[in-house]
Amino acid sequence: LIDSGATVTAISEETARAAGIETDSSAFPITLRTANGTVEARRATADTVQVGSISTEDLGVVVSPAFGEVDVIGMNFLSRLGSWRVEGRTLILTPPTTA
Repeated sequence: LIDSGATVTAISEETARAAGIETDSSAFPITLRTANGTVEARRATADTVQVGSISTEDLGVVVSPAFGEVDVIGMNFLSRLGSWRVEGRTLILTPPTTA
């Protein structure tokens, strides 16, 4: 799911395990206010996040069992793009330009 209202990319514990993403267990959990209420999560970093042919590296994520099976791409991913927009019912993602 891509959510322009989400500040940060949020992934389920299952996705984190499958991707080999380890949370920062030394720090206290953070509290997030989501559309479904307040949840506790742990911070982590995804080495690579790819949506179709677009990818980014070293993306901060939050991981929580409260997310169930839902993974949400947030603004911290979208802000790295060249641009993004909605045309009708279609989301258009444009990769960043390289110099």
